[in-house]
Amino acid sequence: MKSLRKNIILILLVSLVASYTFAQSVDFGTNNYIEYQIGNLPLVISVSHGGNIEPASIPDRTCNNPVYAVDAFTIETALEIKNLLFAKTGCYPHIIISHLKRNKLDPNRNLADGACGNQEAMTAWQEFHNFIDTARNTANQQYNDKTFFVDLHGHGNPIQRVELGYLLYDDELELSDNTLNTSQYINYSSIKNLATSNVNNYTHAQLLRGSYSFGTLLSNKNYPTVPSQNIPFPGTNSNYFSGGYITANHTSYDPGAPINGLQMELNFTNIRDTPANRTEFAIAFAEAIIEYMNTHFNLSWNTCNPLSTINTFPDKPFSVHPNPISRGDLIHFDIPEDIIYEYELFNLQGQLTAKGVLNSDRTINSKELNSGLYLIKVFNKLNGVFMTMKIIIH
Repeated sequence: MKSLRKNIILILLVSLVASYTFAQSVDFGTNNYIEYQIGNLPLVISVSHGGNIEPASIPDRTCNNPVYAVDAFTIETALEIKNLLFAKTGCYPHIIISHLKRNKLDPNRNLADGACGNQEAMTAWQEFHNFIDTARNTANQQYNDKTFFVDLHGHGNPIQRVELGYLLYDDELELSDNTLNTSQYINYSSIKNLATSNVNNYTHAQLLRGSYSFGTLLSNKNYPTVPSQNIPFPGTNSNYFSGGYITANHTSYDPGAPINGLQMELNFTNIRDTPANRTEFAIAFAEAIIEYMNTHFNLSWNTCNPLSTINTFPDKPFSVHPNPISRGDLIHFDIPEDIIYEYELFNLQGQLTAKGVLNSDRTINSKELNSGLYLIKVFNKLNGVFMTMKIIIH
């Protein structure tokens, strides 16, 4: 059933409207400890506790009761989310990853506690947070401040459910809707800006646990989530994670961070434990975040559409056929105007797999390509025009 669902999703992808994309660029910090995968969607994801690098030059942290537990497979989960969002939109979220193991660095604590005075660790800590700032500013410029931030973690609590942290404690989430809608609790919240201004005028409580809250959208896809309509609060003494340093400093809780967001804690079983489960969750996450952003930020994520100007072939047909295509067959292009076009093919990971100049027959032989989803970009540098199309090779 799972494989059938994924196949249906891939087949439906070919009917999406063509969109601009690019091969994803990646920046690394000092010693490659911190990685920033540069995106072009209004979504920023950070992963701070999934790394496994343990350089001898950085001593184990001992200051202020450090926690060493690693959030297993959170990096892999974030990358699978990226792949599914790319497959659905042709664009990428921004992703910031710490590859240092938590005993060496904890970016989810302040600088003193997260690096314990080691200069090498301090540099990595600063680079991690600077990359988040860069990602947020880039996305906000492209999407007029309609950006969302997710700090991704994994929890080991016995209750197998997703925990969303909005910087409100477990007992505060038990308060009435009227109380949560007061300015006092809105100001505590990591979605403060959204609560004070959203296109549908949803209240703070509705955004936390109403029918269109992110928790409810995930719950509707068979991933129990708190808070949500079904689980409005976690219950006291549940060891619920309400959010940490990253969420407090990179969401609208901080007046200097004009971005809404949350901390997301994923249970292990049926989400992070196997590649198949990570893919299934990534599908659900991608669908939920697209609906969430379209609903509350008035976006249209059928394709990614940064607000920067894009030159395309206006009001003229562009098609690729057959689609899907059998491996080894010719890929045919119906393109307007008798000019020279170049092409580039990108795989699901955004890697450039082939490029060249389209021949006079407007065809490409697919025999050198592996089966899978591809994004073909066709362009003319002189005129500055381009178009892209998703295809499936089987």
